[in-house]
Amino acid sequence: MTFNLLSDPFLPVIMRSGAQRWLAFPELVTGTESNGLDEDYPVEFDWPRPDFNMASFEFCIGVISLAFDIRKEDNWRPFWTNPPDRDALTEKLVPLVPAFYLNGEGPRFLQDYEALQGDETPIELMLIDTPGQKGQRENKDLLTHRARYAGLGLPAAAMALYTLQAYAPSGGAGIRTSVRGGGPLTALVVPVSHDDAPPIPLWRKIFANVGHYAKPKARELLKALPWIARTLTSEGKPPREVHEADPDAHPLQAYFGMPRRIRLVFSSELGICSMTGMEGSLVTGFIQKKHGVHYGLWQHPLTPYRRQKEAGEPYSAKPKSGRFGYRDWVAVTVGSKEGKLAEQPANIKLAKNHRSHTLSQNKQAADARIRVGGWAMNKMEAIAYLFAEEPLHLAKTPVQQQALDDLARHFSEAADQAVSQLLAALKKALFNGQKNASNDKGILDQARAHFFDATEDLFHPLLDDLLQEMPEDGCLADPNASARLWLGIMRRAALATFDRLAPVPLKDAEKAKAIVAAYGILNKTFAGRTKQGKTLYGKLKLPLPD
Repeated sequence: MTFNLLSDPFLPVIMRSGAQRWLAFPELVTGTESNGLDEDYPVEFDWPRPDFNMASFEFCIGVISLAFDIRKEDNWRPFWTNPPDRDALTEKLVPLVPAFYLNGEGPRFLQDYEALQGDETPIELMLIDTPGQKGQRENKDLLTHRARYAGLGLPAAAMALYTLQAYAPSGGAGIRTSVRGGGPLTALVVPVSHDDAPPIPLWRKIFANVGHYAKPKARELLKALPWIARTLTSEGKPPREVHEADPDAHPLQAYFGMPRRIRLVFSSELGICSMTGMEGSLVTGFIQKKHGVHYGLWQHPLTPYRRQKEAGEPYSAKPKSGRFGYRDWVAVTVGSKEGKLAEQPANIKLAKNHRSHTLSQNKQAADARIRVGGWAMNKMEAIAYLFAEEPLHLAKTPVQQQALDDLARHFSEAADQAVSQLLAALKKALFNGQKNASNDKGILDQARAHFFDATEDLFHPLLDDLLQEMPEDGCLADPNASARLWLGIMRRAALATFDRLAPVPLKDAEKAKAIVAAYGILNKTFAGRTKQGKTLYGKLKLPLPD
């Protein structure tokens, strides 16, 4: 029996009532005003894995972009206000259905165009956090897990395949990484409702991230969905690169990239899915060959990018750990004003520049959050999965937004300068001023963590307060007040951290003298009375004290 990702129940969701259901793609549209807000409707995806939930958003955004002509913002707004009903959505998907069969004759979703010959690999090795065969032989899977999934049902196998292709990490010689490299960060714009309003429908959360794409024509689908044509391989030296402007590719291949050459192996008997508990057909393994599509320069619309220098090529941002602090938030949602060393994803740019009022529920302040997710990787090993949500702080006007973004950037840069001086003071106090003492180990690493923990909970409330009091022209009555407030927050955090990690030893006068002297220099820095203090005040755009 064939399984299709667009017409069969494929996506597990949480309903407004709290019930768990499996829905086919056209059923996701339930819950918008035109389709009845009073009925029960889906509000979130409900896979037992966070990477599957993030991948489900990407899959749905990609399908919508294939099905509808949304080449500019004027095409997007009517779909937000008056989404298609279930029948209209089903009709739009008809031309795409043949390309989304997981099994059966003809092209198979995200699988090699032809059957592959070779040894079967257990299906659980398709999951990014499952240790590879070499790691299992050497018992290196201390932080990851093996022997969890003997077989996956067709929905779970399809999502495992999509997740791997979308986020494919390094896999050894000839095993290609995803369109945006291995272990990329995904950032979503998530509209939220007020306490007294119904929860935002899942369809709206998906649609808030749909960008500007012309609907591909039939012949262009071959370039957007690489599995419906003969597989483009990369055996040569150097391997042929496929990039965003390549004539053999379409920009929407960002959502449907195929770096891995894979064919799923289906069991001849029914069974229980090890992940979902559903009974039905199972996928027990897959066959993989080297040299899938080798992707070159490509900027994914849901991923922030960085540059080493202004003229350098962009590379995708990647999680370094399971933590997402305000400095990471600034890099993702604000970026760098000059040099483009950090660039926002396209969906966040659209939210800030064009959709602020649309995403607002009360027309007073735009309500949206940023949701980020991605695997922190050490080469081929998954270390941790980052999942976080933070306020997006959407302003009413572009001028107001620019003023708020500038303040956020200044606060983040000042925090980097402040923690640098904290570490320098601790080196003077505890390590005789050794400049080569590692900032990433021991007490210095603790100091950095303590400083950012102490300032983390105050960063977003400060921005929120500024946004509420900021006039639409972005000109605050006292433009330095917020900077002085942030300076005080950082000073208290830095001095408290120093006191905690470098207490004065009353019985060791020589050591006490060094600690007190270092504390004094740190205190003077926050008063703007050292060279480093002048730099700190410059980051905050504050005049030096008399």
